[in-house]
Order: sequence, then structure tokens, then C-alpha cells
Amino acid sequence: MALVDQVKTAGVVGAGGAGFPAYVKYNAKAEYVIANGAECEPLLYKDKEVMRLKAEEIVKGVELVMRQVGADKGVIALKKKAHDAVEAFEKVLRGRPGVELFLMGSYYPAGDEFVLVYEVTGRVIPPGGIPLQVGCVVSNVETLLNVYRADASGEPVTEKYLTIAGAVRRPMTVKVPVGVRLREIVDLAGGLTFPECAFLNGGAMMGKLTYDLEDIVTKSCGGYIAVPIGHYLEQKKSRKPQAFNRIGKSACDQCSYCTEFCPRYLIGHPIEPHRVMRTLGLTGSGWKLESDFALACVHCGVCGLFACPEDLDPHIISWSTRAEKIKEGAKPQDFNPRKGYKPHPMFQFRRLPLDRLTRRLGLTEWDVPAPYVETNYQPDRVTLPLKQHVGQAAAPAVRPGDRVKRGQAVAVMPEGQMGAPIHASISGRVTSVNGDIVIERE
Repeated sequence: MALVDQVKTAGVVGAGGAGFPAYVKYNAKAEYVIANGAECEPLLYKDKEVMRLKAEEIVKGVELVMRQVGADKGVIALKKKAHDAVEAFEKVLRGRPGVELFLMGSYYPAGDEFVLVYEVTGRVIPPGGIPLQVGCVVSNVETLLNVYRADASGEPVTEKYLTIAGAVRRPMTVKVPVGVRLREIVDLAGGLTFPECAFLNGGAMMGKLTYDLEDIVTKSCGGYIAVPIGHYLEQKKSRKPQAFNRIGKSACDQCSYCTEFCPRYLIGHPIEPHRVMRTLGLTGSGWKLESDFALACVHCGVCGLFACPEDLDPHIISWSTRAEKIKEGAKPQDFNPRKGYKPHPMFQFRRLPLDRLTRRLGLTEWDVPAPYVETNYQPDRVTLPLKQHVGQAAAPAVRPGDRVKRGQAVAVMPEGQMGAPIHASISGRVTSVNGDIVIERE
């Protein structure tokens, strides 16, 4: 079976957060295959631990994708300070041509594939574009581990590496069956250190806020950070649209720090959050003129969670404005007032150090390692959402009452639709098929 078909059948999707079906990326030609191990969200260690433990398999995954897309250059990009992971790769790559390491500083957002591609190749992906447009395929390191497993043994994606950090008794990285609840992850970490906490699913910067301990671990989950109720990030991320619109309209003094520190602006994209902030006081043609500068926003959070001296929310304003423009039919690639994508001359000097960001976010007291702990956790029940990926939801292939085995496909993709199948992560009986598939161990 061809690699693309193996990856598709195994349900491999982006494990770094996006959940993009991997087979779509690999059904193409490219010059570079880049393994993304930059992991730039504060407090998360999932990728570092996966690289430390599975360097050989990740390299083999890179080589498989290189052969598939016809690339002659393979690059594994990770932080220079991840010493044990670097050593593991150096040992594996010794005397092995074709794949090399690219060591990065500890800054945010080094893991953004647009920034990563520019750092590695010097090429700028156009706004709204994809790495293939500049000859690159980029995959998270855990994704490439899953690619190797799919090729070596046909193993589908049924487990997920993730970090649980922040206000927990024992920060750790674990491997758990897909479909377990956040409550179970917190218990593995020894419980919370505060009576009431909120959780950042995916990280402090781009993660989503949840208070729900029944939140489900999916194929793309990278980790959870627990913060006490009332923490800066809990208050910031729970702010209502009416509040940040009103405050932004009255308090923004157009200092432009949000733009000057924007990672996409610095690689040459036509995005200027300070101009988007002006739209809070504009209507009609004025709103249209300035709102176009939101189209290249990726919601990385640098402007609102670090750069703004007034603690405003230009990242929220830009992201919501972008959504409005896209509903109207606008496309990021259609707006380019500069007629080119030339990185800013200050690009190298405005990187955001991760330790400064961690302090700014009020996370320093929890900035400790979260090493991998082997738990062999076996839940009594899993809940498998039918949509854990970019594209269409999978269609159930089982009914309540059916017995299933771990690794069995329980939801498949309709013919011609982009997405990924879902596989049982435990053996047991299907008890519910209603938006999610629930399996209980017998």
C-alpha cells in the first residue's frame, strides 16, 4: 500500500494542534520536509519528550515522507535548549545523509509554520497560503511518529501524547488513549493545587479556555494548562466581545506596538493590528479600508497578550474582523498593499523570548519541566468525537451495542470528502452513537 493510503487509513492528522489530514499534505511534490519540534507554547513539553523518546522513529517518518514527496532535504527543527532531544537526534543521524537538525532559540512563535519555513529556508509563504507553495511540507514530530507506525505496522492513531501543567501537583507528559476526559488527566497529575481552576486546552497563547473537566482529549490535543480562577489568563480569555470592543475603542492610542511585534508582519505579510483597532470607531468605507489589514491574522496572541501596553485585545479584534471579511468573500491572498513579501529588517531582533512571555502571562511559578511518565492508563470509557480534524466529520461505522476492538475503525470518511477515520482506542462495547461515539470497557 502506498504511504499516502497507509496514512489515510490509519487516521493520521496533525498532532500539533491543527488536525490537518496528513495524507493530503503528502500527496504532492516538495523540496523540503520539515519536522516541527519547535514547541513554543509556554509550559508544554509534549514534543520535547516525544523527540527524546522516539528520535529514531521520527527520523524514519521524515525519510518516508521525503521519499513520498520527492524531497532531497529533510530538516528536524527544535530548540537548542532541548539538549536531551538534540543528543538523541545527533546519535540517530550520525552517518545518515539527507536529514539534518535546525536548532532554534527559545522564542514565540517559533512553531508557527510560516515563521519556521522562513527560518529554515529563507522563503516566505504568501498570506493564506500553505508551505507547499514554497516547496515545503511541514509536519509535527508526533505526526511523523504516527506516519512511521502506520507504515511499519499499519497501526492507527489511538493514543495521544500530551502535557498537563500549571496548577497541578505533578506536571507531566503522558500518553493516553484518545477520548479520555480532562478529569482523568488531572487525576494522573495528582490533582489540582487550587480549589477551582480553568484550563487552557492547547496552550497559554493559542489555547481555548475551558472550565469543563469532561473536556475530551482528541488526536490534535497538545496539552492542558491549569490556572486558578481569577488568574490573568482566565480573566483575559473570558472577556466578552462587548467589553473588549468598548475598552479598545476608548483606550487604544495607536502606539502600533501590536503591529511592530506581530510575527506575520515581521515576515512581510500585510497585517497591521493597530489599523484594525481603528475600525472600532469606524463604519462604512473607513471600516472596509482598515479592516483588510486583519486578513493575514493567525490569532497567535502576541499583540494582545504581550505587546499592548494598555492590555487591550487587538488579537481578538483582528481575528473577529478577519472572520467577518471572509464571510463577505475576502481572501488573505487578495490583499497585498506592499506588492511583495519582504521580511522586516528588524525580524531577527523582535523575536519574543519565551521566558519573558512566561513572566508576562503570570506563569513563572509553574515554569517547571513536565517529564514523560509511563502510566499505561486504561480508562473504563472513551468518547470519540466524529470530527477531530480539519474537513468533514467522519461517519459512524458502528451502532450501539456493537463490540469493538482497539484499533478498529468506528467512523469512516464518506467517499470524496476530506477528513480522517476514527479508531477505537479501547476494546469494549459501543454504548452511544450521537455526535460522538462512546465505548465502555467490558
